[in-house]
Amino acid sequence: MSLRRVAIAVLMLSCGVSTAVAQPQGQRGQAAGQAEDRGRGGTGAEFAGPPQGPGDVPIVEVVGCLSQGATNTWIVTNATEPAKAAAGFSRPEELKAAETKALGTLQIPLIGLVEFNPAAHIGHRVVVKGLLIKDATTSRLNVTSLMTAGATCGR
Repeated sequence: MSLRRVAIAVLMLSCGVSTAVAQPQGQRGQAAGQAEDRGRGGTGAEFAGPPQGPGDVPIVEVVGCLSQGATNTWIVTNATEPAKAAAGFSRPEELKAAETKALGTLQIPLIGLVEFNPAAHIGHRVVVKGLLIKDATTSRLNVTSLMTAGATCGR
């Protein structure tokens, strides 16, 4: 192998590009598909995050109004019931659906919200995803995503 080909192969590997060029045509497609599946959990479907079994803390989504509570705490008021959700940020079609979704009556305290600049969302209709933490007296949401679904929070 020439020095130039070695340099190109090293560059491709460092950029995450497959070296499928060296494989025959039939094997190239198969290897590329297998590598692609490995990146998505091996199912051939889009990776939706870690599995959520009955003993796991579920990732959920609520729609409601963001309010600031006492001592710099944050609450989603008029929140919907927590519904199981995929990890990651809400997609545009989910935000569009949340704009007209009927609000609920729950008040859910939020934790871990500082990184999401919550002050910019006060009084807005928001879609919040996170880990639902329940104990004997209360539930709270450890936030993994906060996105505005409407500038106002009317019912």
